[in-house]
Amino acid sequence: MPTIGNGKNKGVNVNGHNYAIDTFEYIRKLSNLERMYLWSPYSDVSMVTRIKGNISEEKLRSALNIVLQMHPLAGAKIVFDDDYNAWFSTDNVLKPFFKTVKMTSDTQWLEELQREIRIPFNPETGPMIRFVLIHSETVSDLVVICNHSICDGMSLVYLIRDLLDIYTNPEQEIKVIEPVDIKDFLPKGGFSLQSVMMKLVMGNANRKWEKNPYYFDHEDAVAVQEAYWEKYVFNTVLLELEPSETKSLLKQCRNKGVSIGSAVIAAFIVAHEDIAGQFVKNQKQLWVPFDMRRHATTSVDDVFGLCIGAPRFSYTYNAKKPFWENAAVLHKEIHKKVAKLDSHTMETPDSHPTFMDALSSFALLKEVVPEAYTKTENLKRYFQDENNITFSFAKRSRSMVPGTIPSNLGPLDIPETYGDLQIDEMIFFPVISDSVPLNLGGVSIGDKMVFSLSYPEPRDRGNNMTGEMIQIRNRALEYLGFPDKASKKAIG
Repeated sequence: MPTIGNGKNKGVNVNGHNYAIDTFEYIRKLSNLERMYLWSPYSDVSMVTRIKGNISEEKLRSALNIVLQMHPLAGAKIVFDDDYNAWFSTDNVLKPFFKTVKMTSDTQWLEELQREIRIPFNPETGPMIRFVLIHSETVSDLVVICNHSICDGMSLVYLIRDLLDIYTNPEQEIKVIEPVDIKDFLPKGGFSLQSVMMKLVMGNANRKWEKNPYYFDHEDAVAVQEAYWEKYVFNTVLLELEPSETKSLLKQCRNKGVSIGSAVIAAFIVAHEDIAGQFVKNQKQLWVPFDMRRHATTSVDDVFGLCIGAPRFSYTYNAKKPFWENAAVLHKEIHKKVAKLDSHTMETPDSHPTFMDALSSFALLKEVVPEAYTKTENLKRYFQDENNITFSFAKRSRSMVPGTIPSNLGPLDIPETYGDLQIDEMIFFPVISDSVPLNLGGVSIGDKMVFSLSYPEPRDRGNNMTGEMIQIRNRALEYLGFPDKASKKAIG
């Protein structure tokens, strides 16, 4: 494995100690997109997998040690060089957090997820992933929480598949799947006036930033994250369909010329407008994440990493037209964007990496948790720097926040059975945000489909928000043709 700096006389600072850069093994430098999620308090993606059979904790831990070798980013930490570039490294990384608890209820996974998602990852010690096994002798729930900077939803699917595969067959030959920078697999863009203007804007912003930059660390991130989760609690409402119901919906969608994903997204949008009111103007748009591995111009293995594009486009549900006509319009727009590999929402402009740290993880939260900015000297100085360029960018970016972000992994093409173990159900939880009304995560295995509607619920509102989200889920079920599945429960 190469070393950082390629022979240049650079250095890194780790826990207050300076080291020569060439003493550290590294994988590659983080992209600005990956840095967007490094310090943010709500930048985790999670997967809950219900597994039938009696799982051995000892065998699962042994399989995990091998899986972390297969997928290097899952076992990586972050090293910063003198210029505050961030590098993935597998040198002297701690073992991932793993705990086992006895299963006492079918919904216990939510309590564990709510607890674990509040705990910040420390990028400089790594790894940025943790595991909870909720165990019984007949069925168990495996909860995996991971920082979005190193993975996406399909990464968690591949990780869990490989973990169970090695658990079943630990003597098999292991192939290391090297992480990639997904931008290298996209077609090179041609000249456009928009790209030229963006380069000019970011060039000016960088010059202003570099006159008075701020360098954030784990202590700063912990202060913001703790303050954020003192105000909010992670919550979710599930839309679940059994195999027969999924097949029925699929048949109807095919007759209407739309995908299940497009139909579910349209149903949640109109349900939200029925229950919570119309989206405000800037929220009448969607970001639709999609898997770049399936669409890259060069073949990409089942790599563990952040490999998503996300087109942003305007969409308004037309209440004068039938539901299925609206779903067809949405389906056409989504597939047009994906076919063009439209990923501009997820590709960040040529900003300085530390500018990206400040904007995505600190400037955007200044008004949400102002009390956090008294916790460290660095945050105090930054908070008081009211004319800092990142604050004006944050103000403008609020008008770009969409009303809906649907992250649908679709039907999974992975085995359901691993020896005497069987995957019964998977639930995907993408990154959430208090500024996005609809954060959806979809996944289907064995024709058992689950969409999560997840959100940070303000603690001072009790369960009022959850009550509204349950109504939205129930109304979405009506539009999809399943009114009898309405329930007063959020999950289960």
